[in-house]
This record gives sequence, structure tokens and C-alpha cells, in this order.
Amino acid sequence: MRILHLTDSLGPGGKERQIVELLRGLLAHRDIKSFVAVTDEEEVRYEIGCELAQVIQLVRRGKRDLRLFKNLYDLVSDLKVDIIHSWNPMCSILAAPVAKVCGTAFVNGFVRDAPPHIPLWNKYFLMGKLTIPFSDIVVANSHAGLAAYHIPERKGLCIYNGFNPERVSNLTNEAELRSILGITTPNVVGMIANFTPRKDYATFVEVACRICQLRNDVTFVAVGTGETLSRVRDRVPPEYAPRVKFLGRRKDVESIANLFTVGVLVTNSRLHGEGISNAITECMALGKPIVATNDGGTPELVLEGQTGFLVPSHDAEALTGRVLELLNDRGLASEFGREGRRRIGAAFSLDAMTNAYLRLYRGVADRRARATLSEGAVASAINAGVEVCHDEDRTRDADRSAN
Repeated sequence: MRILHLTDSLGPGGKERQIVELLRGLLAHRDIKSFVAVTDEEEVRYEIGCELAQVIQLVRRGKRDLRLFKNLYDLVSDLKVDIIHSWNPMCSILAAPVAKVCGTAFVNGFVRDAPPHIPLWNKYFLMGKLTIPFSDIVVANSHAGLAAYHIPERKGLCIYNGFNPERVSNLTNEAELRSILGITTPNVVGMIANFTPRKDYATFVEVACRICQLRNDVTFVAVGTGETLSRVRDRVPPEYAPRVKFLGRRKDVESIANLFTVGVLVTNSRLHGEGISNAITECMALGKPIVATNDGGTPELVLEGQTGFLVPSHDAEALTGRVLELLNDRGLASEFGREGRRRIGAAFSLDAMTNAYLRLYRGVADRRARATLSEGAVASAINAGVEVCHDEDRTRDADRSAN
């Protein structure tokens, strides 16, 4: 079975990491041949070895380069692809007509988040809606995502992100990393997310300042970069700056998360709802208790009062209270951490994700094959009927000539 993964990016992000993890999981299955087609030309990318997949650059000249359809059609035809799996709305727009023309199964993976309110004029919503009828299946990483985009039950499937335990098996020594980062406090509260309007770093910083005012044994760490970074950093008063650290983009994210006493993810739910957050998954796999915004797919990952706490969006007081509760009760924090690690191993494992995608791929390929056979049988029956009609016509013509 030959599968083409179509994505706009292989840069450092949650979706891209899931593509790489899935490719690793599929590697053990010799009947699967994977390809990855990328439409951007960014220099910073996850490295995908040739043993995982062949990576193909689709040359794109501008945002509305219609030649991409032709390039993708040629690629699918040349590679004899059985399934196209798109990973974002624009790629789904590309994949839908090409899959239809080529007779290829189409797995539509445009649902990666779970916005609470989607305006009808939202371009991603519109692109997704346009491609649903052409999809064999629409796959999301949360049930909340399927509901947010109103995916019909017969078309929708939820497959949770899978976590590869190898990512937390070779971490930087904690004392060494603390020294490098200049962290001297016993407690660390951290958030891992890009600095975009969709993430509520403003509330995270407000909570950091509140707690720094109350106690001096906590350092707050933000990992990520983006357009809102400088604005958020300017909110920190100089007296708290040594204990509110902005680390930018890091390659050792798991090692940094291992320093956390509490992992936090605060979302701007006016603009965004999480799917299944890779940052939260990493922290839970490391045995860290979580405090996160109660939106999107997060309640499917973080179980309230069992693996962490869920708080209302934009509520600095509630977030402060829950973080302090875990800092003050190390027994509760440890219990949440143990349950979180257990939950990741049971419901969000790499094997569980890989096996779910294997069932999906084999199922849609089998249905496509049976549909093709049925179409062939119908065509044969029609042709046979035409021949019978021709034979009857020739017999009647012969009878008329004889008379």
C-alpha cells in the first residue's frame, strides 16, 4: 500500500511531529510505503530519514499557484499512490480533486483543533467544508474537533495523537540544565507553546507575577517563539524578570519539561480550541501534573481532578489558585503526575495511534478496491447487455432479409 502524506510544512510544530511519529510507527509494516509531499520551502524542518519516507518538494510559486494541482496529479500518478492523506485545509483543497480524478482514496486530516466558535466565513472552515464530500474519511485528533467542524458521523473518525516514549529516554541531566538556564529555585512552572494570538501567554505572565509576589521559590519558564513574544515579555516587571524566563525555540523541549513542577497550557479560547496538545502530552508522559484551559480536546486528555486541573479561559485568579494548590501539595502533584503518565501509556501511545491509522488505511483502501471492482462489474454487465442488444438487432435484421 502506497500512502502520500500531503502537508504545508515540516517545521517544528505539533502536527508535523505527529506526521514524523506516524511514519516511525508505520516503518515496521513492510506492506506500507510512505511518501511525504511538502508545499512550503522552509529551511527549518524535522529530519525524515529515507528509511521512514521519501520527501518530495512540490514547487509553489505564490499562494494561488494552480500548477500545484497538475504537479500533485503527476506525482500521484507516477508513484501509483493508493491513499492521499492531507494534513491541513489548503492541502485538502489540493488533494480532493486529484484523488477524485486518479481514483485514489482520500483521508482528509484538516481537523487539528477544536475552535469554540467558527464563523461561516472562516477560510479554514470553508475549505474544510468544500472537501468533506470528496473524502473517504475525515480524521481528527479529538472528538471535540469533529464536533466543532460539524463533521457528519458517517464521515468522521477520531484518532488520538500517539506519544513515542523514546523522546523522554535520553534527557539532559537536570542539575546541568538548571545551571545552563540559570534556574536556582526548587519549583518550576512551565508552558510550551508558540507565541501567537491563539495562546494566552498574557494570562500565564500575569499568574507568574502574582505568584512571584507571594513567594520566591518558583521560576516560570516559557518555551517558544512568535509574533507576540516581545509584547508578552514587556509585561514582566524588572524585579521578577530573573524568575520569568523566555527560552525561545528549543530542541531540548522534553529535557526542559522534565524540570517542571507543574505544566501549564493557557489558550485564548476566543480564537482557538486545542485539539490534543503535544505539549501537554509531553508533560504528562514525564509525570508532570497539568493545569490547562478547559476548552477543545483538552478535557479528553487532562482528566479533571485525576491528572490535573482544568480552568476557565482568561481567568488568572483560577489559574493562580490551581497552580498554588499543586505547589503546596506535593503529594497531590505526584499523584496527578503518576496518573497522567499512566494515561498517556494507555490511551495515547504510539502503538495505539499507529494501529488506528493502519486500520483506517486498510479499510479505505479495501473499500476503494471493492468499489472499483463493483464499477468494473457494472461496466462489464453494461457492455454485455449492449452486445446482447446488438446480437438481437442482427438477428431481427437477418429475419427481415429472409422474409
